[in-house]
Amino acid sequence: MKVAIIGAGLIGKKRGVVVKNSKTDKVTWIIDVDLKKANELAAMVGGQTSVDWRKAIKDKDVELVIIATTHDWLTKISEEALKAGKHVLCEKPLGIEFEDIKKCVNLAERKKLIYKAGYNHRFHPAIWKAFGLFKRGEIGELMYIKADYGHGGRPGYEKEWRMKKSVSGGGELIDQGAHLLDLANWFMEGVDEIQSVLTTSFWPVTVEDNVFVTLKNKNEVAMIHAGWTEWKNKFVFEVYGKKGFLKINGLGGSYGLESLTLGKRVPGKAPKEKVWNYEGEDISWTNEWKNIKHSLKNISLLSGSGRDGLEVINLVKTIYKQK
Repeated sequence: MKVAIIGAGLIGKKRGVVVKNSKTDKVTWIIDVDLKKANELAAMVGGQTSVDWRKAIKDKDVELVIIATTHDWLTKISEEALKAGKHVLCEKPLGIEFEDIKKCVNLAERKKLIYKAGYNHRFHPAIWKAFGLFKRGEIGELMYIKADYGHGGRPGYEKEWRMKKSVSGGGELIDQGAHLLDLANWFMEGVDEIQSVLTTSFWPVTVEDNVFVTLKNKNEVAMIHAGWTEWKNKFVFEVYGKKGFLKINGLGGSYGLESLTLGKRVPGKAPKEKVWNYEGEDISWTNEWKNIKHSLKNISLLSGSGRDGLEVINLVKTIYKQK
């Protein structure tokens, strides 16, 4: 499959390396407003370069477009790519406005094209296995979820595009918080009620740097915190059922060893636990790409669809209205 990458930053680079390493796919275009960045990535993974994303979309040989730009351009480019008959892998959060994303979802469904939200966290091996164990009933009926995710930023972080609401659509909620919302919604299969507190605790910006959210449906609750003030990178995602629990800790790299603990409740005694550790490089990007390829043959296999992303942005918008 011939692939165009629009956005040659950190995420575009990760996606490009995965495509290059696959046996059946090829990067044919790298687009970035900074041509130097595009050329540097092309030297690694191949492809022509340009500052004009329309060139890639007009190329009849391009079958799939990866969009890894700032948030304000995600839906504009996605819509044009879908109109041109291209499959689309668009980084989360798919865009800023609910109605713009909904238009892309409907367009993709009408044209029978893949429109995937880049929620790679689903494809971390600990999270993917945890979801499988949960669906098989290993911990019983879901009661609640607890999640904590964050980092401490870096010098000059307040000057980066993520801190500019007109470009990013918000702060930590739409950044790392969106990953937690996606995971919670995935396990809970829908949310009926939201309570939230957003704070700007440290960074001298107009967007939130910490997010505290409670999600509820009829029988389940998720308690979520995401913050740019952790100072030490952190990821914890815990799922509690009536028969036991699942705990994912770490994402590898600076977030620490990725592990999954399955605990089985033993009344009156300590739970029986089984632990899986996942060492080595982050394979979530490769696993997500494999999911896309499998979905080309069977769309029902797609995990993290545009419609899933639409549900997340609806939660994000609801929370921002509460602020």
